[in-house]
Amino acid sequence: MRSRNRVTIALALVGVCLLYLVGCGEEAAQQPISASTLVLEADGSFTQCRVESFDREYYQLSELDSMIRQEVQDFVSGKGGQDADGGQPVRVEQVSYLEEDSSRVMVALHFADSQVYEAYAAEVDQQPRELFYGTVRQAQEQGYDLTGNLLDAKKGTVITLEQLEKYMDKPVLVFADALQIRCPSRVLYCSSNVSLNDAGYAEGTDEGLKYILMK
Repeated sequence: MRSRNRVTIALALVGVCLLYLVGCGEEAAQQPISASTLVLEADGSFTQCRVESFDREYYQLSELDSMIRQEVQDFVSGKGGQDADGGQPVRVEQVSYLEEDSSRVMVALHFADSQVYEAYAAEVDQQPRELFYGTVRQAQEQGYDLTGNLLDAKKGTVITLEQLEKYMDKPVLVFADALQIRCPSRVLYCSSNVSLNDAGYAEGTDEGLKYILMK
């Protein structure tokens, strides 16, 4: 089997993943994902969805599939095999060609929580990522300044400490990379470097940490 480095050279992120889930806006926007995207779930888990170009002249899909599954298996084995709830901390959701474009493949990995995601990125991808997905209370316990970074998604006004107290158990996402986010519920507040698009996604493109507080 060819090495991970040689296979990685053949993969260039272009970002299309055909998943249909509830969006970030007021109403569900049943639009296909069209950029590098995290699909958040209400239980704190999420799926990292990528579509990458694939050179079929030099590589086979089965080779990529085996490589990714082996990486996941090695990572899971090193973490004791199961998370606190008895499930796998990360699992392969899909590795397949796109039906409309066989020169690209879709790779989707499901992560039990953001700590697993950060560990996997650092250990397997060797590309450390900063990402937190949990409650407002948990975010504050980890030192994130939400009052200084959250704006009302409609009015653009800065959230006050009194307002934030009402949302201590609501989900919040903090991330550093330029990503598209599919939220499990409506976005109430977000930072100025996050925008909501017509397709029902939240997008963070500028540098620095980005914040999204959901209903």
